[in-house]
Amino acid sequence: MFPSYGFKLLLDQINGADLRPSTLDLIAKSIEAEQNHALRAIENLIDKTGETLEGQISDREEALDAYFQSMRDMEETPKPQKMLEELTALARLPLKLGNDIQRKLADDPEEAKEDIQELVSSQLTVVNAARVIGAIQNRVGEQIQWQSPLPSDWDDLSDILLNTTREALNRKRERLNNQIARDIDVLLQREDVSTDSGKLRLLITLARGARTAFDQRTHKQVRQIYTRFAYAFYAAQLLEGRDAESVVEEVMSHLEAAEEALRETWGQSEYARLSQNAVKLADFGPAARIAFGEERLNEPVSSLGESDAAALAASLGRYVLNEVHRQLLLSAFSELWVEYLTKVEALRVSIGLEAYAQRDPLVQYKGRASEMFAQLLEDVRGLVISRAFAARPRRVEIAPIETTEESHAPVETSVQIGGGKKKRRRR
Repeated sequence: MFPSYGFKLLLDQINGADLRPSTLDLIAKSIEAEQNHALRAIENLIDKTGETLEGQISDREEALDAYFQSMRDMEETPKPQKMLEELTALARLPLKLGNDIQRKLADDPEEAKEDIQELVSSQLTVVNAARVIGAIQNRVGEQIQWQSPLPSDWDDLSDILLNTTREALNRKRERLNNQIARDIDVLLQREDVSTDSGKLRLLITLARGARTAFDQRTHKQVRQIYTRFAYAFYAAQLLEGRDAESVVEEVMSHLEAAEEALRETWGQSEYARLSQNAVKLADFGPAARIAFGEERLNEPVSSLGESDAAALAASLGRYVLNEVHRQLLLSAFSELWVEYLTKVEALRVSIGLEAYAQRDPLVQYKGRASEMFAQLLEDVRGLVISRAFAARPRRVEIAPIETTEESHAPVETSVQIGGGKKKRRRR
């Protein structure tokens, strides 16, 4: 296994001499970093929801003020049911008025205004609180026991939501650390962690958990693998304060090492797969031509020595990786090219309007089209780079090379001699 750059940063934090405590410490820091990130996101969500709620309440209050003010100029007060329908439309909420408010609305609508505004404010708070609670539980990943009943004032409510979430995250962190402390003892007995590959398998396994779930299609219980926590947030913390140029250089070096590992792995895999049915070197496709040239394509596979087999496997790896890069580049161009052509066509249609501004449409078209093409190339580079680190390439089909062999078999001809035929061989 070859680690990603994030896992490489984590592996550097593991002490081989004290593997168990250093691994548990790394995982505890990873869980804490992830939960701190989640808590900051929840705090931002609560703050933004409070600002949105304040604007919603203000808009509704202004609408209700305008409605009750307009009623003063009416000669005849509408019936309570009609007013309730109009108030519901203005508040954009299903208002349910109590008996006291309904009586005030019938006798003196102005007296009921304040009660209705408080009711609208309370209902808006409940709606927004329900959305925030759902988002918090999705972020935490489990159900949370909330105080009942929750206060209607948003300031008090936001404090309760934040404190309850913090307590739930602390309980989850403690539970996860205990589970992982038990699991690591079992894995250390089963896994060989003397190499980086073994340590990487250990980290990946500990980040996952298994639970029993119900399959809706088969109506059977199934074993479901899920992610217990993520390492990415702690890996990001390890990059804090580092020089950008050194990080870029380290990432590029890691990428080159990863590509070298991919070349070797794919080369060996394709060589093992193709050699099962290959008769001659041409059956290994263009990689054989790159490795040995045209003159050796008809040689039998059985004649390959150890060094030639290694060279062919390396050539296969380079060929496959090159094809993967081509697929990556082609997919990026395929996605962005149509959008680029659409923009160019829209520019071609609208460029004539430049003449009204005393500008030459042809000059303007050339300049803008050139800028759009430069932007296309930049977007393609960005898309390719963003996908290069996470691409899961498909298997590359390698077609055998067709070769022509000169036939040296004799060709039979016949000539007429007297009353019969005599066969003669011509070479």
